[in-house]
Amino acid sequence: MQFSVNTDEINYGLSMVIRGLGVRPVRQIYEGVLTETQEDKLCLTCTDGDITIRALVKAEIQEDGRAILPAKLFSDLMRYQAHGTASIKMDDSGKMQIRSGNTVSNMLSMEGDDYPEIEDIQGGNEVYMNCARFKQAVSSVIFAVSNDESRKILTGVLMEVYPEETVLVGLDGFRLAIHRIAQKNVLSEKKPDKLSCVIPGKIINEISRMLPDDEEEEVRIVFSSSRIMFSFGEVKVYASLLTGEFIDYQRILPKTWTTEILVSKTELSDAIERCNLFAKESKNSLIHCSIHKEGVLEMSASAEIGEVTDRLNVRFEGNELNIAFNSKYLMDEIRTAPGERLIMCFNTNVSPCIIRPEEGKEYTFLVLPVRIFGR
Repeated sequence: MQFSVNTDEINYGLSMVIRGLGVRPVRQIYEGVLTETQEDKLCLTCTDGDITIRALVKAEIQEDGRAILPAKLFSDLMRYQAHGTASIKMDDSGKMQIRSGNTVSNMLSMEGDDYPEIEDIQGGNEVYMNCARFKQAVSSVIFAVSNDESRKILTGVLMEVYPEETVLVGLDGFRLAIHRIAQKNVLSEKKPDKLSCVIPGKIINEISRMLPDDEEEEVRIVFSSSRIMFSFGEVKVYASLLTGEFIDYQRILPKTWTTEILVSKTELSDAIERCNLFAKESKNSLIHCSIHKEGVLEMSASAEIGEVTDRLNVRFEGNELNIAFNSKYLMDEIRTAPGERLIMCFNTNVSPCIIRPEEGKEYTFLVLPVRIFGR
């Protein structure tokens, strides 16, 4: 195998694929990057058995071939090459020589012909999404994904594809985050009303980080009953889907409420941050909220070392209410919420609170309160 490649281009490709390496590889072959020639391109592939990332890099091919190189060493070595063209050649013994500028490096390829073969998904469901909007959607639901491996299905993000919108949902049993993206989708003839799948949270979060912040570029998503593929630019990411029945989140959402307030997001966020300083020092990490008919939201937290109380002016409708929340859960949701003003809807001090922007239906957040006594 022999080829020449621009160092900036191969470094970009390597920066994408090494994200597929596992922290503790279960097989030595998973420590390598599969390097293959394909016509006028170099194909780079890394996998940990769960996620596989493949990138194509433009190259001048002098001799076709295939090698598995130590991924981290190869990636680090290429990052320190001089800008320009690198010439790479592997001899019959499996030794790879890299020439760049005045530098000559040699490394041995890894043994193993059993590198996992990955094929594109044929005949799967297909949807296209704007990269920037997809990244925003993932960031607004990923915090609500569960880390509890005993409820595996909730460690994923539910993606629902409708003819007029795509919906992402994160749910961990204590909070719920929904992001709706209005867009036209072409569904299959077999399922013309809705398509859905559950994508592992760690994988969809990693893909979101890989995507460019480009308002013009799209990511192509193809999925079957068990696998999913994301494709953007010259990069493809393959992964297995989670199987099982996701919780019917629509049944969790309250349809009516008895108390509603409109509050400045900035003022609310600042108050929560101040309260959290004391809440995280306490045993229960609670922020207490009292909603008064005068149009005042009083927020407080206390610990052995001190306490804080904040009073915010709000637009109020309905009944007065005393309620408490886990400070982290409340803070995560408010940080992610869009818009300058937020609507918070309540029923009782033990029923879910809905948080949504003043305008639009793109985002909906739900958080369960913590039962309190003696207040």
